Amino acid sequence: MKKTLALLALASALPLAAQSFEVGALYTWNPGHEASLSPVPGTSVSYKADTWKAAGLRFGYNFVSIGPMEFQGNATMQFNNTQDITAKVNGVAMPTPGVTEEYKYWAVGAAVNWNFLVRLGVGLEYRSESLKLNDPIDGMNPSTTYGRGWIRGTAGFTIPVPVVKPFIGIEAAYPLSKKDLSLSDLSGPTPNWDNFNKSLAPKAQYGLYVGVRF
Repeated sequence: MKKTLALLALASALPLAAQSFEVGALYTWNPGHEASLSPVPGTSVSYKADTWKAAGLRFGYNFVSIGPMEFQGNATMQFNNTQDITAKVNGVAMPTPGVTEEYKYWAVGAAVNWNFLVRLGVGLEYRSESLKLNDPIDGMNPSTTYGRGWIRGTAGFTIPVPVVKPFIGIEAAYPLSKKDLSLSDLSGPTPNWDNFNKSLAPKAQYGLYVGVRF
């Protein structure tokens, strides 16, 4: 009797372990954080990269489903994109010919999704962000790896067809931390270029996402 009850309990749990895979492509807009400081009272200096726009890939796996709710693990890779850096003194743009910042990342995370008329989701992920300054004026190109957590929300629509289910969606993500630039970072014989790169890193990400689930 106990074995029968155990088998029935196992059978009832099988739908909760339904497996589904997801493969998709995304295109994102990544507005950068403006790094500002005041070298002397009454004077402000700021640096900001133009919004990075890049394509990427995402892979997901739904490891548990409970009714309309799914628990998903995912991995994302966003390709490299390069944008100009603008420098301002007291709000006035200064010439920075050829000075650019590169940005890309890979991420792993987990999300909870709800399937109603639209598919809504929220998740956390760890991103390893790569930033690289290219400064032909001073002949420098320091690179930095920036690891931090992000929170991401999604909304999309799945086309209910057999076997392979195409989908389209939008998403927004925000970092859980940021790096502010300080005067000491750029003072002295050896500036802290790691902190400079981190201070320019994106303050948000907005994207379009399309793919298939199977």
